[in-house]
Amino acid sequence: VVQRNERKKRGKNYALPSILDDFFGVYCLLSRSSNRYFKNRCYIGYTVNPNRRIRQHNAGKEFGGAKKTDHRGPWDMVCIIHGFPNSVSALRFEWAWQNPEKSRRLRPLNLKKRTSETAFGFRLRIACHMLNSDPWRRLSLTFRWLLPELEIPFPLDVLPPSHIAVEHGAVTKISTLIPQLQEEYDVAGTCSLCLKPILSISELLRCHANETCKSHFHMRCLSKHALNAVDEYRTSLFPIQGQCPKCGVVYLWGDLIRDQRILLAVNKFNSSGTLFNMIPRGKLIKM
Repeated sequence: VVQRNERKKRGKNYALPSILDDFFGVYCLLSRSSNRYFKNRCYIGYTVNPNRRIRQHNAGKEFGGAKKTDHRGPWDMVCIIHGFPNSVSALRFEWAWQNPEKSRRLRPLNLKKRTSETAFGFRLRIACHMLNSDPWRRLSLTFRWLLPELEIPFPLDVLPPSHIAVEHGAVTKISTLIPQLQEEYDVAGTCSLCLKPILSISELLRCHANETCKSHFHMRCLSKHALNAVDEYRTSLFPIQGQCPKCGVVYLWGDLIRDQRILLAVNKFNSSGTLFNMIPRGKLIKM
């Protein structure tokens, strides 16, 4: 642990350690090839770094691009859907977006390209159906238009769910600063619902308004509370959103899971010191 007097000795050049936040995204490319056969074709892919990935696609297969995009560009990365809890979830979304006719979730919809529809318009409609279908409709995802000048309206008959964020602009890397002072941490304590001890960070969720509420919960207790509130406890594993039982703030379940993943990463960083298994107080600082 770096104490306050040690920080002062190091002066302005001292930088707090940080961890890079997870990013799992599924994107859609649009070909701008001068070859009529390839122009306006779409390609769906998965990435943890969209800025690097588009450079690879346009550089060619020998530089990390895909076989299906080699010599068929240049390509524009029009949009990306991100916020998946892990790579497996994102890769499953990628496969279903690529193969709606084979997906168990999408096959019954019998999605076909309409005569008046562009290739990208069709891919956008498929994505919107996916965002309204299980299991993806329960995730707190973000639909990001990377090139706003290529944005087209969402299909009116299948708009993204209201909890899906729609954003514009390039993806930027986000890091979380790791607190270094003992007083910036607290013990996991007890669950504010069942009042039993929380034995592991892997089963802990914090209130979204943790600056003021500071409530800790077992994941299973908070999930049950939120699902019971909408009568979904017997049919769903986790809620889409809920209200903190203590302060009433509305949260998205996916946001709490992302916070938990960061807490686990912070704890791994602190594994060799006195802060191991301690919980940072309040919201962590992003940069």
